[in-house]
Amino acid sequence: MSYAPRVELVGFWRRVLAQLLDLFWLLPLSVVLGTVGSLVNGGELSLGGELMANLIGALLVLMFWVERGGTPGKLVLGYRIVDAETGGPPPMNRLVLRYIGYLVSAIPLGLGYIWVLWDPRRQGWHDKMAGTLVVRDANARGEAP
Repeated sequence: MSYAPRVELVGFWRRVLAQLLDLFWLLPLSVVLGTVGSLVNGGELSLGGELMANLIGALLVLMFWVERGGTPGKLVLGYRIVDAETGGPPPMNRLVLRYIGYLVSAIPLGLGYIWVLWDPRRQGWHDKMAGTLVVRDANARGEAP
């Protein structure tokens, strides 16, 4: 393994907690986008409106990953997404692949997410696809880098 030994990998339950925290901003955003989409379409959310709402949500998540290294839920808990080989920020194309990997991880009854429980590097399928790890941020703990 080429990541630094001081890196603390974030396990399944901590990642679930980060996801739950993300619901506090993603769920209201989804409601607002869905309401606006249905108002524009005369009371129903069209397929195009639903796709647009999902695209906006995906772009916001990607923006957080690129600019901050994680979504607000991860950041509040002191976690960040890193390149599995270098420990640095992953490139944009791999973060897009990671987001697509969320769908792949969810399809077989969430098995790709649950995979984190027994994977030695605490990677879900989306992490494996993108070559990423979720780690505890040393800066968030007040340690020297």
